[in-house]
Amino acid sequence: MFIGQAVHNAAGETIGDINDLVFNRKGQISTVVIGVGGFLSMGEKGVGVPYSALTFNVGKNGERVVVIALSKQDLKLAPEFKATEKTVYMRAKEQAIEMGHKTVDKAVELKDQAAQKIEDMKKSEPAKQ
Repeated sequence: MFIGQAVHNAAGETIGDINDLVFNRKGQISTVVIGVGGFLSMGEKGVGVPYSALTFNVGKNGERVVVIALSKQDLKLAPEFKATEKTVYMRAKEQAIEMGHKTVDKAVELKDQAAQKIEDMKKSEPAKQ
């Protein structure tokens, strides 16, 4: 699993995390989009780097450590990645947002229907004497 994995510089400092992968027509990873800057993904920008620029080391506990020979400042100064076509991640994010909007619309519709049923029930109750 690459998406969300931390990316380190040669000194072992975390300089970003993998936000997306871009595949070439042969189905091989060609570009890795690294999220840099910001806090909790707010203000973060994605920077595309060639997959070949990454090296993979083994950490103290046997985990995979992704390393790139760039500093956090290098990545912050790099231009933002602009996809020429939508990636799977982009399409999934759009679908999730759309589903969220549909859910809110449906909740409002159900609330209105329930309110109308309550009103109808109140109107049909016999008058108290």
